[in-house]
Amino acid sequence: MSLQLLVTTLALSLSSLAPLGCNKPAEEAPVVAAAELAAPANVKRIDIAVNDSGFSPSTIELKKGEPVVLRFTRTTKSECLKAIAIPDLKIEKDLPLNTQVEVAITPEKEGKMVLQCWMAMVKATINVVGS
Repeated sequence: MSLQLLVTTLALSLSSLAPLGCNKPAEEAPVVAAAELAAPANVKRIDIAVNDSGFSPSTIELKKGEPVVLRFTRTTKSECLKAIAIPDLKIEKDLPLNTQVEVAITPEKEGKMVLQCWMAMVKATINVVGS
């Protein structure tokens, strides 16, 4: 799938999410999966628990230009946390219950980014510092 087609599909799908609420059943809340990027085995991996309290850790420190894999494990049945988004990187990813999900990223600019549930109600911070 071309990047342009992926971005267009993502934009159309996101526009359909706005009216949905946290209490909606799963079948009414579509989420677009992010494009998979293969990460070498030696890339730093950061475990992130997704539970009733939100994301743990709630702040993730990364270095600009350093590839990293964020490993999410969701243990809550909350519909809000069934998927994550990193809007600055145009990433969305489903989080099946009790299943580890890896998301490979390489932050290219310094500053803070939001890591959030797919509904933007539960948030954490990705802090990118210079290398």
